[in-house]
Amino acid sequence: MKKKRRFSLIPDYGDVNDPTVRARYGYLEGSVSIVGNSLLFAMKLFLGLLLNSIALIADSVHTLSDVSTSAVVIFGFKVSKKPSDKEHPFGHGRAEYIATLIIAILLVVTGFGFIEQSIDRILNAVSITNLEYALPVGIILIISAFVKEWMSRFSFAIGKKINSDILVADAWHHRSDALASVGVGVSIIGSYYGYVILDPVFGVIVSLIIIYVGIHLGKNTSNYLMGQAPDKDLLENVREIAKSVNGVKGVHSISVHDYGNSKVITLHAEVDSNLMMDEAHTIADELENKVREKTNHSIIIHVEPREMQHDSMEKERIIEKILEREKAVISFHNVRVIRRKDRDDIKMHLVVDKNMAVKDTHNLSDKLESVIRKEYGPCNIDIHFDPCNRECNVCLMPCKKKL
Repeated sequence: MKKKRRFSLIPDYGDVNDPTVRARYGYLEGSVSIVGNSLLFAMKLFLGLLLNSIALIADSVHTLSDVSTSAVVIFGFKVSKKPSDKEHPFGHGRAEYIATLIIAILLVVTGFGFIEQSIDRILNAVSITNLEYALPVGIILIISAFVKEWMSRFSFAIGKKINSDILVADAWHHRSDALASVGVGVSIIGSYYGYVILDPVFGVIVSLIIIYVGIHLGKNTSNYLMGQAPDKDLLENVREIAKSVNGVKGVHSISVHDYGNSKVITLHAEVDSNLMMDEAHTIADELENKVREKTNHSIIIHVEPREMQHDSMEKERIIEKILEREKAVISFHNVRVIRRKDRDDIKMHLVVDKNMAVKDTHNLSDKLESVIRKEYGPCNIDIHFDPCNRECNVCLMPCKKKL
């Protein structure tokens, strides 16, 4: 019941796959963050200027960056909820990732700026002023950290509910600010008791936290934009779903294309080679529906006969074993078996001694054809001979053997 009250501001909040509903979640998180961080920024900046504390001023700007972060969050969700169009057939969901990357860049730039100022204060021994206010200000900052932690948990809850990386990233941003506020509060209290060096030192620490969060966000977001490997749990889930569909012998070549609030799965499904087209189509439809139902992702399925694929590999191996036994064959490549209704076509390239006479290659071809038909069965055989030369293109190609 608590969870329902927390999200009761959003109509139809349970349908997290609806881009419009996702946007409403994003708007809620962004609005709460903007209001809360704006108040905290004003308070920290005022107290930082009052004490001339570089750590507190840096922390106030860190909080201000949270405001800009939340504005980018809202903008990202506003763009991502747009429906697909001619230029963007898979929608605008990746706008969330672009927004997160902008946030990351802002954080890194901000962090380096405050490191420079903090180091300057350490070298020039600039201390805070109005020390009589230091103790209560330090306590206020530690209390403000609890407010930021609540905002962090709020963002985590929404982010996990709608599976949004940008909201989870914003939650970590809030948490880093909470930790920074605790550190700054301790440094100011320390300054009150005479440890003035703590202020610029914690200014450096806060700046490093800001930079770390920015780099971490940028790295994760860049992976999404460049197309990182699909999640192993998702791949295993798809394989388990395929096992539950009658007629699917196996799946392979699974790819996941991430478009933010939508994902497209492509895979090859193996079925019995004797099935009629309409039967294979029915099996593919069932697999598609089950994957879509259990993953909420779109799916494109390529159906292929399993026996043909595995049988061809086995038959290619029969030919390779024959060629490996033949001493006159230095190496071989491009061995292919093309399945035909009556008899298969077998093609291969053989590398032989460059000084071998034409009649010898002819005899070798006859010998190999005879052995292959005996062990393989009726087939059409096409053998192409290449002379062995260390500098020729053939010998530069990958092959089973080399001189």
